[in-house]
Amino acid sequence: MFQCARCGRQYPDDVHVCPDDFTPLQADPTIADVPVDPLIGQAFDGKYRLDERLGGGGMGTVYRATHLLIERPVAIKVLSQRFVGDETAQQRFRREARAAGRMHHPNAVTVTDFGMTADGWLYIVMELLEGRTLRDLLAREAPLDPARAVSFMLQACSAVGAAHDLKLIHRDLKPANIFIEQRPNMPAIVKVLDFGVAKFMVEEHEDEDFNTLTQVGAIIGTPRYMSPEQCSGLGLTPASDVYSLGIILYEMLTGVVPFVADTPLALAMKQVTEAPKPLRDIMPAIPAELERAVFHALAKNPTDRPADANEFRRELHATAEQLGLEHAESLLVPTMEALRKAGTESPSGELVIDIARLRAAQAAAMQPTAGKPEFHRVDVALAKESRAHKKRWAMIAAAVVLLIAIVVLAALAARWRYRELLAGNTSPFAAAATPSPSPEPSPSPSPSPSPRVVRNHPRRKPEKPSKLESFVNKVTGVFRRGKKHK
Repeated sequence: MFQCARCGRQYPDDVHVCPDDFTPLQADPTIADVPVDPLIGQAFDGKYRLDERLGGGGMGTVYRATHLLIERPVAIKVLSQRFVGDETAQQRFRREARAAGRMHHPNAVTVTDFGMTADGWLYIVMELLEGRTLRDLLAREAPLDPARAVSFMLQACSAVGAAHDLKLIHRDLKPANIFIEQRPNMPAIVKVLDFGVAKFMVEEHEDEDFNTLTQVGAIIGTPRYMSPEQCSGLGLTPASDVYSLGIILYEMLTGVVPFVADTPLALAMKQVTEAPKPLRDIMPAIPAELERAVFHALAKNPTDRPADANEFRRELHATAEQLGLEHAESLLVPTMEALRKAGTESPSGELVIDIARLRAAQAAAMQPTAGKPEFHRVDVALAKESRAHKKRWAMIAAAVVLLIAIVVLAALAARWRYRELLAGNTSPFAAAATPSPSPEPSPSPSPSPSPRVVRNHPRRKPEKPSKLESFVNKVTGVFRRGKKHK
C-alpha cells in the first residue's frame, strides 16, 4: 500500500501519484516531513480565513474556510500557484466561476463569490458540502444496489439537464466530480461539481478566446468517462454528457468501468471502437430493463442516445417506476400490509423485509395489465344497462298509449249510448230505480172535482250503482259539460 504524504489517503501498489493533489505516493507512512500549506490561516481580502485543506484537482485546491463577517463556514477553491502567471489558466478559472454562477439548481454546487487577492491568488467561494465524492463511495461500497445507483443518477441528471437548458456542456463528468452530501436526519443529496472545462454551446461563435482556452482538437476530460466523439476531438453536444453519465451508472451497478487500458490513447480507441460488456454478465441480478437504459446512453452514435440529460432522466425514471425501485421522487410508498407480505417475522418479533419481493410487488401494482389488452368492463356494463332501461321505458309508454285508447273508446261508446237513450226519452236506470205503479180505478165523474187523496208510499232506498256504471256516468258527465261550454 502507498500513502499520500499530503492528504494521508492510501492507494494500491499500482498507483504512484495521488489522483487528488498529484503528490507522489510514499511507501512509508511514518514520514513526518509533510510540507505545510502556506495558505492555511491566511485571510483572503479580509473576509475569508482558510482553515483546512479539503482536497485538490488539476487546477486548484479546495479549502474549508470561514466567512469572518458572518462566521459562516464556506468552501474556497484557489487556483494553484503554478498557474498564477498563466493567463490561459486564469481565464479558464474565470470560466468555471461564470459557468457555476449561472447554475441555480439544488443538485449543483452554489457559487457565492469570486475574487483575486492583492498578491494574485484567484479564488471561488462555494457552499460547504458535508459528505464525500462518489469516487470515495465507490472505492468502499461498489457495486451499489440498483435503487441507490438510480437514485444518485436521477439527481445528477437533473443538475446536468439544468446545465443543458442553459446551453452548457460539462465535458468532465466523472465520480470525482459528483459529491454525495449527507447531513444528519436527511436523505443523501447529489451535487455536481467542477465546471472548469465546461463549454457553452454558443461560445465557439461569440468568444474569441474559446479556441485558445479549450484547445479544439485536443482531448479534454478523463478518458475513462469520455464519449467517442470527445475522444476523437469532434464537435460536442449534450449527448456527450449523457454518455459520461451512462459510464458512471455502469460503474455504480457493476463496480467496474466498461473500458480499461494502459494508456489514455488506447483507452480512447476502445471508447470509439469497442462495445461494453453486458452488465448482466458481471452482475446477473441487474434488471434487464435497467441494462437497456444504460446501453441506450452508451450508444456510439450521439444521435442514437438520449438527446440530453433531461431525456435520459425521464427514461431512467420510467424504468425505476416500472421496476418498483425506490428513489427520492418515488410515489411508491409501501403499506404495512405490503411489508408484511414481503417479509418474515423473526422469533424476536422483528420484521425482516425481502427487498426483492417488495420491489416485485410494487412493480406489479404499478402495471397490473402490462402486456395485456385493457377492457373497460364497467363501461360495457353501463352500456347494456342503458339499452335495457330504454326498452323498459318503451314498453311502459306503449302500455300507457293502449290504456288511453281503451278509455277513449269507452267514452265514445258511452256517448253513443247516451244519445240513443235521449232519443227514446228513457233513462237507462229509471226502470231499475222506480217501481212500476199499480193500476188504480178511475174516479167516477162528478160535477165538482173531489179533493185528490195523496197516499204516502214508503220510499225505496235507491240501489247503489256498480263501479262500471259510476265510471260511465262520470265519463258522460265530462262530455255533457264539454257540450254545454260549446
